[in-house]
Amino acid sequence: MIVWLATKTFLKKVWVWLKKNGAAPVVVIFTLVLWLVFQRKDAAHEVLEARDASYKAQIKAINDAHEAEISKRNEVVKKYTEIISDLEKTHVANKLTLETKKKKEVKKIVEEYKDDPAGLAKAMSEKFGLLYAKKENIE
Repeated sequence: MIVWLATKTFLKKVWVWLKKNGAAPVVVIFTLVLWLVFQRKDAAHEVLEARDASYKAQIKAINDAHEAEISKRNEVVKKYTEIISDLEKTHVANKLTLETKKKKEVKKIVEEYKDDPAGLAKAMSEKFGLLYAKKENIE
C-alpha cells in the first residue's frame, strides 16, 4: 500500500507539472517521432526516387502522345494541302477546256448564222441561257 501511495503522489506531481509546462512534453515527443522517422531515411529516399521515376515516366508518356498527335496532324495538313492543290490545278485545266469549248461553239454558231443577226442572237440565247430581247422590246 505504501507503493500505491508513493505512485499516487508521484502522478499528482506529474499532473501539476504537465498543467504548468504542457508544451514541453509535446515537443519532446514530436522530436522523438521525427528522429525515428528520419532514422529510416533510406526507405524514405527510395520512396521519393520511386515517385520521381513515376513522374518522369508520366511526363514522357504525355510528351510522346503529344508528339504523335502533332505528327498525325501534320500528315493530315500535308494531305489536305496536296488535295487542294490538285483540285485547283484540275479546276484551272477544266476551266480552260470549257472556255476553249465555248469559244469553238460560239465560233461555230457565228459561222452558221453569219448572215442572220437575229438568228445568231436567238441561237446564242438558247445555247448559253442568255435572254433574247428583240429591238422593239428594249425601248
